[in-house]
Amino acid sequence: MTRFVAVILILIASLSMASPAAGQAVPQPPSSQNSQEEQTSGQASPRPSDRGSQTFLHAFSQDEWRMWTSPFRRGSYGSRTVKKYGIPFLALAVASLATDGRTGDLLPNTPDQTKWSGRVSQMGASYTLAGISGTSYLLGRLGGSEHLQETGWLGLQAIAHTQIFVFAIKQATNRERPLTHEGHGSFWKGGDSFPSGHAATSFAVATIFAYEYRQHIAVPITAYTLASAVALSRLSAERHWVSDIFVGSSMGFLIGRYVYKTHHNPDLPGSPVSRTSRLIPEFGVGHRGIFCVWNL
Repeated sequence: MTRFVAVILILIASLSMASPAAGQAVPQPPSSQNSQEEQTSGQASPRPSDRGSQTFLHAFSQDEWRMWTSPFRRGSYGSRTVKKYGIPFLALAVASLATDGRTGDLLPNTPDQTKWSGRVSQMGASYTLAGISGTSYLLGRLGGSEHLQETGWLGLQAIAHTQIFVFAIKQATNRERPLTHEGHGSFWKGGDSFPSGHAATSFAVATIFAYEYRQHIAVPITAYTLASAVALSRLSAERHWVSDIFVGSSMGFLIGRYVYKTHHNPDLPGSPVSRTSRLIPEFGVGHRGIFCVWNL
């Protein structure tokens, strides 16, 4: 997992160096006069690729900082957001956690079910979605479609952010998977079940495509249908509990929406985005429980 995250970050950083659509200005080579002055002073100018990498990493780390530090912001604890978003999310999360053992037994759980569900779930594997997003970026770049190029680019960013979040939470919770040990789904037992990485990544990328091509109703329907199929396949493959899938799907949707709302070019087609305001996710712990909300 850690190696894959590193590969994704390197891929995005590499693409950002050559992509004006990613918000990076391509530095111009220094003039001969400036070059002579720099050589005379003994100071070497940073290469354009170094500047592009530094700019991207700064923006990426800033996004991570905003998402991770949102629990400590006063705006996370407004009564309206708690009632509208926090309480429903917490109620569903608690309900799914409390019934994980029973919901897991509702399916036949036959060998064929597990085998075919495992195959379906590969559509939501990180390398599959990274390939789709990366191909979209390259096709957009080669074909001159700035919209498709941005879609692939934001998809890669959403994957990277989701992988970091999922990996961190998995390491903190260590929940058992359904097929390991006695299948109780206990936390802090050395497992990596909570939350579902396939569900989170699928919904993160689906959200990017749904928002980018909102005017084509078939795209959001297809994107969310495929993401839901992947999420449910993780349950029928006996790889995750219902609560793993619910929390993972919710997290993926929020991260995908954050990436889109923060970095979408409003001059391109897609869901409307204000030029002046940015949507920031707020994760918090209040007197009524844990919640994740969006300041609209």
